[in-house]
Formats: sequence, C-alpha cells, structure tokens
Amino acid sequence: MTEGRAVTGVVDGQLDERLVERTLEALSETPPEDRVREAVETIVDVAELDPTGTRAALWSLRANRDAIERLEASLGMSPVRATLALGATIELARTELAAPEPDLRSRMPELLGWLEGEW
Repeated sequence: MTEGRAVTGVVDGQLDERLVERTLEALSETPPEDRVREAVETIVDVAELDPTGTRAALWSLRANRDAIERLEASLGMSPVRATLALGATIELARTELAAPEPDLRSRMPELLGWLEGEW
C-alpha cells in the first residue's frame, strides 16, 4: 500500500484491496493465537498515517460484500457473531478516526475484544 513513498490503505477513496490481501496473508502466516492482533496492528499502522482516508475506506468496506465475507470467515466464529464483531469494530474505528485527535491505538483492547469474541 504505497502511493509514492507513503503507505496508504486508501486508493481513490476506496479501501485498497492490497491492504485486505496483506492483512489476510499476515493472518495465514501468524500463529493462530496472534492472528487477530497482527491484523489489527497492521490496520492501525496504516490508519495512523491517514485517519481521514482510512475512515472513508472503512465506510466503503461496508459495501464490499466479498471483502467483508473474507474478513468474517477469518475470525473463526459463527457467521452471526463474526458479522456483529466486524460491524462493531468498523463503527468503533470510524468513530475514533473522526475525533479531532484520533488515537486508534488506544482503542486496540476494545477492537481486539470484539474481534477475538470476548463479548
């Protein structure tokens, strides 16, 4: 996810599919107990560089059924729980990224709680 020299998760206002692929690849190469944390850290790293663009990309992600289904499947929980967990984390991230001084990294425990099914 580079644009020039900068890292980005957004291309033309849409979530860069390469970010989704990179995240899913990281999951497959990481021990199962660390997969969700690794994916969230990857996304947070990109989001810190472009909070506004990432927020827009998360909005567009909601309309990308194929990407959502792949992400839900990677969570290893029932389809209903995966849908709820992913939806909650997207909303949490979008809300934090809209703050005057977004700090998504501070919200990682909450994000991980949803994505690891601890709710």
